[in-house]
Amino acid sequence: MTFLPRIIVSTAAVGLCLAFGTVSAQDTGGMAPASPSSSMGQMGGIHHKMMRHNKNGSMHMMPATVSSVDTKTGMVEADAEGMSLRLHFPPASVANLKAGDKITLHMGYTK
Repeated sequence: MTFLPRIIVSTAAVGLCLAFGTVSAQDTGGMAPASPSSSMGQMGGIHHKMMRHNKNGSMHMMPATVSSVDTKTGMVEADAEGMSLRLHFPPASVANLKAGDKITLHMGYTK
């Protein structure tokens, strides 16, 4: 079976385009991905999407001190800026969190 040179060139060009698209889609911009065991890794990039789509100006960071953690339900109680907060996280993401830990909450909402 003989192939025409233009078919070979066309096939090679399509293959290069597909390969370049795959490499470009995997570019992390020099940032290492979050480890799967971290809460950010488990969020699947939701945090980054929220930061980019902060149209209502609600995104902010808040330092907090953990008061209690329920590793089975993911419920965390924390004190932040004089307020008692009750928060929910994926249970696996709070496995290493304990009372007294100083954390930073990244909060916002959409409507």
